[in-house]
Amino acid sequence: MALLQDVIRDAAGETVSTASLLRQARIVATRLGISEALRWIDAELAGYSDDDVPAYRGPFSVHTFGDFVGPFGSGLRNAPVATSMLPERFTPAGLAKTCILTSVPEMEELLKRGADDGLGVPWTADMVAQFNFHHSRGDFTMYEGMGATRIWQSLSPSLLKSVLDSIRTRILDFALQLEAENPEAGEKAGESLVTPEKGNEIFHTVINGPGANVALNSRNFTQNSYSSPPATDDELIERLRKAGVSEELLTSLVQAIAEDRSEAGGTLAEPGPRTQGWLGRVLALSGRSSEAIGTGVAGGVVTQLVLSYFGLSG
Repeated sequence: MALLQDVIRDAAGETVSTASLLRQARIVATRLGISEALRWIDAELAGYSDDDVPAYRGPFSVHTFGDFVGPFGSGLRNAPVATSMLPERFTPAGLAKTCILTSVPEMEELLKRGADDGLGVPWTADMVAQFNFHHSRGDFTMYEGMGATRIWQSLSPSLLKSVLDSIRTRILDFALQLEAENPEAGEKAGESLVTPEKGNEIFHTVINGPGANVALNSRNFTQNSYSSPPATDDELIERLRKAGVSEELLTSLVQAIAEDRSEAGGTLAEPGPRTQGWLGRVLALSGRSSEAIGTGVAGGVVTQLVLSYFGLSG
């Protein structure tokens, strides 16, 4: 079996780890000279810095917890911290959300260990010290007579899984798009119909997700302005159905939007990671055949209609 077919099979399944998939994708990207894909793979394997985080890694709404100690041996562990009560210098609104910077191998190790609390993003020692200073001074009251020894933002296992799923979907769609260009792409270095420029274009379209990158980097994307974009989920699905999208794809879109909305707390202002993955799948299918999406419907039309629902095309 060719390398791309291996990646597609493994990404569509559950047996091979996401870290291993990224290393397989690294082989393909290296042989094809897709430099931006290599940078993305390296970041996923090593972790991100604060100023360079993909949208599917957050920001997410989080809860904050802490360990506290008091007089006579008293104390609290895993106690909730109401960040909304903190002084403005702590930027309470910012503490309610965070991005996941952790590397894929570390996330997988946490899930393998069955860590019920998922990943804890710790406050810095300086932030904890400032918390204790203002608390002892009476600027706010959290736990009377107690000081914090550590404070952290908690990321649930389900949230970590959703990030890993987003990465797997992107690898799958990336491989499908490359396969549509040349099924033998990546078999040997320097021998492929996929140029580095084309590979980077596919990377931007699939890996970075929909929105601005779709409009800027897809040669076949025509950015239309919808005078009346769909106002509800049902209207969106019905218009996609009339456009010819298959029932299987419509069902998976309904599920993707519902799960993204639930994860976002009930309100979804932009495509979440699962909806982004669905759009990436449509783009990958359209690269192979419009019939793969439905009755001859173009992938660009589907993408534009979904993006218009979120107010992202125009």
